Amino acid sequence: MERNTGQTADTATESLYEGRFVALRRRGRWEFAERVNAHGAAVIVAVTDDDRFVLVEQYREPLSGRAIENPAGLAGDQPGEEDILEAARRELLEETGFDADHVALIMTGPGSPGMTSEQLTFVRATGLRRVHAGGGDGNEDITVHLVPLPEVCTFLAAKMREGLHVDPRVYAALFFARHGIDGRRLDDGRQYE
Repeated sequence: MERNTGQTADTATESLYEGRFVALRRRGRWEFAERVNAHGAAVIVAVTDDDRFVLVEQYREPLSGRAIENPAGLAGDQPGEEDILEAARRELLEETGFDADHVALIMTGPGSPGMTSEQLTFVRATGLRRVHAGGGDGNEDITVHLVPLPEVCTFLAAKMREGLHVDPRVYAALFFARHGIDGRRLDDGRQYE
């Protein structure tokens, strides 16, 4: 029995539209979005020394509403083609006001594989120091939430009842706040990897 891999015989990619930030492409019968101004996106898993999970809230135009998310941002959208860890450090500071002593790769994978070619990299930030209030750059209006780890799910449920959107990646990041990619707990005396 032959297995259907879902791959099309025609691998040529056709450009349907290209804007300043996003392009619409077609490969075979499949249409998808592609970023044209960056080479990756960092999703930052940040927990303060007193076990508060760092989240951000901001208006998202595609949703026509506010969303609760992890601090996050693009790599390569700034002059100098920074790497993903540098981008994570920059975005954490810009959005939340926290500087990190250490940032480390957790994993990279597709964020919405049926819709976009964009790869997301989860990054763990440790040794956080608050150096300013955060809030984003001049084009952003970000509210920073510091939520005790045991209360994060209750907080998120309350925000959804209020009508805010919650990015499902927050739940993955909540797992990574205390676990490695192999599922082992990180707060059992071992150092963060």
